[in-house]
Amino acid sequence: MNSLLTKTGNTYINLPVSFDPEDKQSVSEIIRRLKENPPRDFESAAIWFATFVELSDATNELQTKLDLMFSLDTQDVRTLDRLQQFESRILSQLMESRAELMDIYLNSPWRGSMHADDLGKVKKEIVARRKYAVRGLGALQIEENQLVREFKTFSSTAMCTYFGRPTPIGIVIGKLNDPRPEIRREAFSSHWRKIRESKEWLEDLFTRLLKNRIEQAKTAGASSYVEFCFTELGRFDYTPEDCSVLRLSIEKAITPIVSNLQSRQLLSLGTPTLRPWDAAVWPRLTPAEFPGQGDVSAILDAGGRIVSRIHSGFGQYYETLLSRGCIDVHPRNLKAPGAFCVALPESKSPFIFGNFAGHFRDAFTLLHEFGHALHGSASLQIKNTLLRHPGLEFCEVASMGLEFLAQPFLNEFWPRSGDAGKAWALHCFNALQFWPFMAMLDEWQHVVYREELINPCDRSQLWRELSARYRPGIDWSECEDFEELGWISRPHPFTSPFYYIDYGIAQLGAVELWAESRRDYTRAVENYIGGLSLGAQRSLPELFRATGLRFDFSQPWVSYLGAVLADEIESQI
Repeated sequence: MNSLLTKTGNTYINLPVSFDPEDKQSVSEIIRRLKENPPRDFESAAIWFATFVELSDATNELQTKLDLMFSLDTQDVRTLDRLQQFESRILSQLMESRAELMDIYLNSPWRGSMHADDLGKVKKEIVARRKYAVRGLGALQIEENQLVREFKTFSSTAMCTYFGRPTPIGIVIGKLNDPRPEIRREAFSSHWRKIRESKEWLEDLFTRLLKNRIEQAKTAGASSYVEFCFTELGRFDYTPEDCSVLRLSIEKAITPIVSNLQSRQLLSLGTPTLRPWDAAVWPRLTPAEFPGQGDVSAILDAGGRIVSRIHSGFGQYYETLLSRGCIDVHPRNLKAPGAFCVALPESKSPFIFGNFAGHFRDAFTLLHEFGHALHGSASLQIKNTLLRHPGLEFCEVASMGLEFLAQPFLNEFWPRSGDAGKAWALHCFNALQFWPFMAMLDEWQHVVYREELINPCDRSQLWRELSARYRPGIDWSECEDFEELGWISRPHPFTSPFYYIDYGIAQLGAVELWAESRRDYTRAVENYIGGLSLGAQRSLPELFRATGLRFDFSQPWVSYLGAVLADEIESQI
């Protein structure tokens, strides 16, 4: 087990040295102290808030570690039991005390002494969140966590029949980008046969999650789960209506660009229509070799060289994380699929998780997660825990932005002549294709939650209608039953409702950052570092501006960025 995950013996300033975030009585005592001893002067106000920060960091670190340990081994019964015990004994207390602690903060005349002047940002956001901090909500959210773990367990253990042999679903999905059409088709069929076999269970699980989330909104007194979830996610700088504006901009500006490029893609594929297993493949733009020749260790080494060339400080930090054992991307049995990065507030360190197989996408995923790690490191330097973590939108600017800043150095992954240029063009094509899919999934979620589509048939019908609008170029004939379950191809509807438009917004910033880097690379990197350093101390539009970027969902701006990517692809064709 990684030493970072088993580290104990933290030194506390405002909590007892013996404090144990996994002990119910320890946590109860600190919560009682915070409730019964509200600030009475400037000094006690600072101590009160510092105690709250230490409690938050200690419990957050423990929960994050347990979640991470479960992802590293989804069959670890002891970790699962600890996680469930944490939720029932610790998290439930914190959730039920949330409103009272918020009120102490908001009503205190000494609030200005609790932390550095933030121009009222913390107060504004707590006022918004306080509206929905009610008793009874914690139990529903813990139940939601348990349902999400059911999905993660399925994802990590599901086996497909691939060319007649049982194969983990994650490996099969990785084959969808294989240059050989017969491999892609078999991977597609194998993957979706498994989904279809599990359809009833998956649909039922999502229905239970949907009902739970609707009940959360009702318990909180929100008009809908959309309104409730936007507040929980800290989306205070744009609205569901703004999401609609972005989706329309993408439909009008990006979908036609993709359709035009797909006609060129078909010529390269040599097929009359674009089948779903070919959608992400463009032979003319496919490197002759996998990154690092498919070796995960070689990909890790090349990733280190790339980030060093972006900025020497990035390379040094990359080596630091490796030396700490904080980058774990090699594949193992029972390891959850996917990739993510978490920040551990007490350890003051990020941790990158992945389950790589040496495929094309792994190279960019490594850069993506290291971008999150850089952002996590920057945020952890901010003392006020409430000003560390910005919205998911800017977190994804950090990750996607690093992918784009890496463009000049991709020969480290693909040293063969011409391969790096092809890989970059294919990455740009994937980015263009992503926007319509993102918009489709976002609209699907908005309608499902707004209209409370409990009936699975209604959800499937909605997905088919949206697919026809956003992805008109794909030929789903003879596999329509797979198409209607396309929303299951991403874990987010199960695990992270409404967490998808964040990628779309972030990609606006990432593409602009790359465009700026071609004019002045050093300045673009410095702007990137400056934006990351702010954590959550600014609003989302202000974070974009601090990074030298526009926060703009309009069709002309989206069209311009789409053309930037399309021009880059044309230069390689």
